[in-house]
Formats: sequence, structure tokens, C-alpha cells
Amino acid sequence: KLRYKDHDRKEHYHHKHKSKEKRHKKEKPYKPPTLYEEEEGWVPPSVSHKDEDEAWRAHLFDAMIDDEGQDPFYSNYEEHVGRSNQPAAMSDEEYRQYIVDGMYRRKHADEIAAKEKRQAAREKKRIEKEKARQEQERQEAERIRLENVYRQLEKVKKNETARIEYNDKWNKLEDKNSVLYKKDIPWPIIGKDFSLESVKTFIIDPKFSPEENKKSVRKEQTRYHPDKFITRYMKRFEGSEKEKERILTRINEISGWLNEIWSQM
Repeated sequence: KLRYKDHDRKEHYHHKHKSKEKRHKKEKPYKPPTLYEEEEGWVPPSVSHKDEDEAWRAHLFDAMIDDEGQDPFYSNYEEHVGRSNQPAAMSDEEYRQYIVDGMYRRKHADEIAAKEKRQAAREKKRIEKEKARQEQERQEAERIRLENVYRQLEKVKKNETARIEYNDKWNKLEDKNSVLYKKDIPWPIIGKDFSLESVKTFIIDPKFSPEENKKSVRKEQTRYHPDKFITRYMKRFEGSEKEKERILTRINEISGWLNEIWSQM
């Protein structure tokens, strides 16, 4: 009788404890029924192929990273290939070539570094040579410029000296008491170039206005008129007849050139 009561008490305890567990147990989420029973571990073919490609790429990329380590030569490798050559933007063939090239460069890093060093040295030498050539050309151009400036200054100085001497001779020529010799006859030329261009350069001054140059030409036409020159000055000339004839020939030439210059103005 005691056993029976004890057995009833135990049964009551277990029944009460199981009821509490059922109340606290979470309900399973609702799963809609399917037409076919799916096999465990099955994935669509496209997803499976994609996962295999991504796994293969990840494996090769990890292998390359492990092989490269912390080599500073490769730490900047991706910076030089550009954004368009990033692995994420490559096709399978491009990525394969990218891995092959990277591993080749890693294996031959010393040779590549030496080659790039030689190329840099050649480029530096080429740049220095080009700079030297440009400097030589600049110096040559400067030398030519200075020579031209010097010639121009010499020409101006020579012209001024010739005009001073020319005016001094005319002052002596106008002195009626002076005796004239061959060396005293003034010629409107620069140096010994006895020509139309020489007379034109001597008389036409770029610093003067056209009207002022016309007055200069008109004045010289009056001076070198053959008849007036003979009448006014050749009576006081002392020299041979040959020298006198040569002087008169040049007077006629200058008179003709002055008339031509006047016609061009």
C-alpha cells in the first residue's frame, strides 16, 4: 500500500514536469509543403559553378599572397598596373595571365630590378644629353644674337662717324679760300661701297619722318648737280686731269642715284 502511494506520487511529479516543458518549448516555424522532396546538400548548377570559380580564384590569390609575403617590390605592384587591371574587373584569362605575370616577376625580381635600373640609367643619361644639347643651342643662339647686336652697333657707329666726316668735308668745300684735293671731295656713302644702295642707306635715316628724308634727298640733289658742282668747287681743285675726270664721273653717278631715290619716295 505504501509502494502504491509512492508510485502515484512519482507519476504525478513526472507528469507535472513534462507539462511545464511542453509549455516552455518553442514552436517550430511553419514550412510550406513542396511538390518534390529536396535532397540534402543540393544547390543549383549555376550557383555551384560560380562557387567553384570563386573558390579557385581565392585559392590562387591566397597562394600568390603567401608566395609574395611582404616583399616591398610587390607591395606597389598593383599601384602600377592601374585600376582597370584589378582582379575584380578581369576575365578568367586576364586573371590567369595576371597571376602568371606576378609569379614570374616575383621569381625574377632581381633580374627585373637590374633591368629597370639600367633603363633608368639610360633614361637619365638621355635626359642629361638632351639638356646639354639644348644648352649648347641656347649658347649658340645667344652668341649669334650678341654678334648681330655688336654688328648693328658697329654699323650705327660707323654711319655716325661717316656722317661727321661727310659734314666736315662739306664745310671745307664751302670755304672759298680753301684748296681742294681728291681726298677732300665728300661722298655720301658708307665705307668704300660706291653704289645706289650705299647712297640710299647713307641719306635715308630710319629715325626721320618721310618728309624729313625727302628734304635730305632734295638737299643732296642740289649739292651734286653736275653743272653747279663744277662751277662752284672744281675751279679750286688741284690734281691731275685723270683724277678730275674720275671725280666728275662719280658726281654724275651720284646725281643719277639721287634722282632714282627721289622717284621711289
